[in-house]
Amino acid sequence: MTDSLAILLLPCRLEDFALAAHARDLLEIPRVLALEPSRIRTPASLREAASARQARRLRFQGEPRAVVLYHPRQYPLARALLAVHEEAELWYFQPDHESLGEEDLIGLDELARARATRVLVATLAGDPRAENQPLRARLVELEVISHRPYLPTARSARFA
Repeated sequence: MTDSLAILLLPCRLEDFALAAHARDLLEIPRVLALEPSRIRTPASLREAASARQARRLRFQGEPRAVVLYHPRQYPLARALLAVHEEAELWYFQPDHESLGEEDLIGLDELARARATRVLVATLAGDPRAENQPLRARLVELEVISHRPYLPTARSARFA
């Protein structure tokens, strides 16, 4: 049986992320993984192709059932992951609209909101555990939160 996973697409390193407490609360769940962006910014003209290639090359020890997007800049990768993992849902934590600024980010924000299964809001001052409670309930339904132990290294060693 394949484990269900949730993938967090972080807009920057976790240590530098304004909503790090929110993300860390979700990362306490064994089957929730985070992807930080590359340090090298991909030119806009190559963003779609690079994201599609990255999504095809990523190997997870389980099946992504939820892709959590925190910033529209990561939307091309989210869309590519959803194309590869067709059963996955997109959850979008929309940023403050005024903070987007750039025209292409506004367009990506609109695309993310239109594609998302859930459009959510996380606050800096809020209680991450309380804000994530509805997500945790859905993660149980998706079997990301499960009573079965998650031992990715043991499973990969068994198939080696």
